[in-house]
Amino acid sequence: MQVPLEIAFRNCQPSDGVKAEIEEEAKRLEKFYDRITSCRATVIAPNNHHRHGIPFKIDLRVTMPGRKEIVVSKTHDDVKEHEHLTVAIKDAFAAAQRKIEDAVREMRAEIK
Repeated sequence: MQVPLEIAFRNCQPSDGVKAEIEEEAKRLEKFYDRITSCRATVIAPNNHHRHGIPFKIDLRVTMPGRKEIVVSKTHDDVKEHEHLTVAIKDAFAAAQRKIEDAVREMRAEIK
């Protein structure tokens, strides 16, 4: 990436473990397209997370040359596993990976 990875936290305390997980997933995205310009991840915990059953929300913005931003806003109120932050992070980056793969195919004119 040309611009360093940006990680922001809302309604929760920053954690080195969470930052490391996001950095690892962001590096993995570069395997699918090595010209990613920047990546910004925002971890959003619900305001009243002291109650169980409320999932985290992960917002990702990935910038690629010659394209608009790829935006992933991943929250599932019906997915119980998203109560766990690492699962929510992996799901958000998996969605970003699919969008990047689609964008790369489109840029290579493999999609009409």
